[in-house]
Amino acid sequence: MPRSLHRACVAASAVVVVAIALSGCTQAPTGPRVNDCSGVISKVLLTDDSGTTATKYNSADVPKVFNLPSTPAPTCYYSTITTPSQAGVAYVDTHRTLLYVGLSDSDAKAIIASIRKTVSVKPWTLRYDYDTPAPTATPGATSTPTARPSTPSARWYYNFAGSATDDKGQLGYALSEPISQGTALQAGLDKPVNVLRVETDLRQVKK
Repeated sequence: MPRSLHRACVAASAVVVVAIALSGCTQAPTGPRVNDCSGVISKVLLTDDSGTTATKYNSADVPKVFNLPSTPAPTCYYSTITTPSQAGVAYVDTHRTLLYVGLSDSDAKAIIASIRKTVSVKPWTLRYDYDTPAPTATPGATSTPTARPSTPSARWYYNFAGSATDDKGQLGYALSEPISQGTALQAGLDKPVNVLRVETDLRQVKK
């Protein structure tokens, strides 16, 4: 066999081997990759008013007033502290963001149910709610029930009417189930997955 033909056969064989290997890789199931919570993940999956300082998650760090479940743990956790003042009173305001990437439908439902249970009593009051259940269609009616928003979200105030020296805060969430293919690619994920963002904010008088 001529040497040039032999080289061509070897090269062709190598291409076949690589193609088989790649085929096997693409068929294997993959989960979401989240390598850097302070990098592209925060830029793509968080909103402008979110805390962006990536922090190691500790369930004890989240104030009990929010009563968030400790499991599952968030994929990424952010905490930002500011010290505003108003009418001569200094405060410590801590904004926390819990980002759950690749969350199952059941886990997302459980976390949201827990949040709604927390805010169902005083002194919690509603700020907005874009995740209300769609109304049940009346038998024989021709109108179509309102569709659920593409990104269900809601937010509540804590002790909004309290005095200036009382603890005040907010609690809210936004769910994408799942995020779009384009967003997943921008965030460096392998595929579209459920993403739940939970945000808490607590303002306390500085001691």
